[in-house]
Amino acid sequence: MVIAIDLGSNTFRVALIKKVQNGFSNEQIYEKIVGAARGLNESGKIGFEAKNRLFKAIAEAKSKFDFTKFKCVAVATEAFRVASNSEEIFSEIREKFGINFHIIDGQAEAKLTFLGVQNALRKLGINDKFSLIDIGGASSEIGEEGKFISFKFGIITFYERFKTLDLMQENAKIYTKEAMEFLTSLDNKLIVLTSGVPTAIAALKLGLNYESYDPKKMSGYELKNDDLAWFINELLKMDDRSADVAVGRSRKYPLIAGTLLLEELLNGQNAKFIVIDDGLREGVGAAYLKGIFQEIITKF
Repeated sequence: MVIAIDLGSNTFRVALIKKVQNGFSNEQIYEKIVGAARGLNESGKIGFEAKNRLFKAIAEAKSKFDFTKFKCVAVATEAFRVASNSEEIFSEIREKFGINFHIIDGQAEAKLTFLGVQNALRKLGINDKFSLIDIGGASSEIGEEGKFISFKFGIITFYERFKTLDLMQENAKIYTKEAMEFLTSLDNKLIVLTSGVPTAIAALKLGLNYESYDPKKMSGYELKNDDLAWFINELLKMDDRSADVAVGRSRKYPLIAGTLLLEELLNGQNAKFIVIDDGLREGVGAAYLKGIFQEIITKF
């Protein structure tokens, strides 16, 4: 078994991954919104408050997982690829918590996410060829096996750039134009959606809130085009306190931003859309247990 950590531009996710007969499974999971990309557009750095949230989340994870018994493999993504103080933060994490983070590029992130999603699909009995969309906090990975592109837009950076609903609606198409063209060129009949936006939509459709969220109920959920507009309308009807309960604290407007981006990407796609909760975190664990983690992060 291995402890796999995905430090994204918005969320810190940890899982104890075990090899099982039909692939890999999560024995224990933990996640926390840390908002690493908040303020990144303006400062070029991981902010002081984001750093404190991250350190608190790591301390909580250390209290829940047996880091003395299992190997820990940790990766960090786009916010840390571009932030000028990433190495300083990770040096402090190594000293304080004994965890060594690998800052991986967009291609490695996409490949590892693909492995995590592929494993989840196989457990659902789905072995079809598929395309992947992973809209993160500061970047989005799109592609199919052997062919990925990491695009420089994400829900936090997009929301912080435009702030208002009108401006986000005006600019979502512009921001996703290249990505949508690439996705269309893949011409797959199955598009798998992972990350916080599609899982939040599926959860609300299933009557779950942030506290009652169940990842097992998300995986395999078929998302319809109409669900995205419905989700935005539902959030807009909620006051901030109600939205905090429904989708998590301070996630209302970033999720609306991400849904607008996803709407543009899926517009006109003649495909089935399936939500999978598993992603980069699970892919990191699977790759390590298969002995290909180092190869993936150094190849790309």
